[in-house]
Amino acid sequence: MANVLMSTTIFSDVLSLTDGVQVILPDDRTEGDFPVLWLLHGGYGNQNDWIENTKILLYAEAHKIAVVMPHAGCSRYCNMTWGADYYDYLTDELPRIMKHLYPRLSTRREDTMIAGLSLGGSGALSLGMRNPEKYSAIGVLSASSIIPLEHLRQTTAGAPPPPGGPGGMSVNMINFGVEDTGELAGNPEHDVLLNARTIIEQGKPAPKVFHAVGMEDHAYPVGLGLKAFLEGFEGDPFRYEFHTEHGKHDWFFWDPWIEKFIGAAMEDRRQQYGAH
Repeated sequence: MANVLMSTTIFSDVLSLTDGVQVILPDDRTEGDFPVLWLLHGGYGNQNDWIENTKILLYAEAHKIAVVMPHAGCSRYCNMTWGADYYDYLTDELPRIMKHLYPRLSTRREDTMIAGLSLGGSGALSLGMRNPEKYSAIGVLSASSIIPLEHLRQTTAGAPPPPGGPGGMSVNMINFGVEDTGELAGNPEHDVLLNARTIIEQGKPAPKVFHAVGMEDHAYPVGLGLKAFLEGFEGDPFRYEFHTEHGKHDWFFWDPWIEKFIGAAMEDRRQQYGAH
């Protein structure tokens, strides 16, 4: 079995624009739906990044999964204060469009994973914790923009440049309407730790969380903060995995770790749901 790579252009009513999506489909002529990985790009990236910089086609083929790679600009995967509603697009409209275009994409929770790198890793964690009924596994690679842990980020990393150029509004202001994301603590639209606690307190299904970050990465201190938080839950409800090794904020780190996440998520799927 080989893969089919589909470069799809769609019009979004939510975003009021036309945008691109890369979709990997197993070339499988049998019946049944495909498990799906929603794979998010990093800051200032696009839907082509994973295809161009990793062996994701091979990993998808090995595990017989579909992969959907959307474009989300500098949105931080939220409904932007000064911009489009990317959260609504990614969690509601785009899945419906993809299911219409590619009917064999599964919408079952046990078949649905979400992951990303850097800002995309933060986005995957945010979307996954806000929608535990949609995603069975979350892959967090080198994420430093985790609210409310961003104060732990190495200051030498600096902030992303304003999307509009020097003098323009910052990424934080465009997305959240604040400069200091510490002000968003306690806000269920953005506070990942609050949403994780809510999952447990309300008895919701807890997604598996797979987390990897390099020791030389500016995201490492934030990663340790997330590790301490998730390991603090009694009974390990998120089936949390933390992985680190010598590595930086680059594709040399992300390529092998996305393969390891897929393997761990698929194994968790088999253990939790008896799926093949």
